[in-house]
Amino acid sequence: MRNVIAYVNLTLDGHLAGPAGELDWMTPDPELNIALSDELRSRVDTILTGRNFHHGIEQNFRAQANDPASPAELADFATWMISTPQVVFSRSLTEVAAPHRLAGDDLAATVAELKALPGKDMVLFGGVSIVQQFVREGLVDEYWIKLYPTAIGAGQPLFTDRCTELRLTESKAWESGILTLRYLPA
Repeated sequence: MRNVIAYVNLTLDGHLAGPAGELDWMTPDPELNIALSDELRSRVDTILTGRNFHHGIEQNFRAQANDPASPAELADFATWMISTPQVVFSRSLTEVAAPHRLAGDDLAATVAELKALPGKDMVLFGGVSIVQQFVREGLVDEYWIKLYPTAIGAGQPLFTDRCTELRLTESKAWESGILTLRYLPA
């Protein structure tokens, strides 16, 4: 059965984004990004995302994939991001272009259907609302967390109203001060 990997950027105080969705606290670490993106691409063949992140993939990664000044590793990852099939969770979109598809209204049923299909694992990138819903409903099989050495004081948390016990399976400190943490639900 396929797994759902929640791949998130997180502040030291547990936020996915600032109160208004700010991500200005994220600092780049090209070495870390290359290492994680290579592993991710080898394990995943489907992206799970919300409407805003879907549009962000289309705008930002398409531009990076087509920019001759983009470093080769970034262009390769950007190409993977735009060409990998996405399942988009949205109440307002009525269609998405192939090879992407809209998710059904029942989150748990949609995830169960996707898990039963043949293929590799799936990665949940975001946005905040859909990640929180997956966590709240217990639909995440693995957490890949990039923990930034920054506390923002207030914002949009990863964990909201549900106690979620996790078991650490891997950790690594990077020169940038970012920690990569891997957890399984306990």
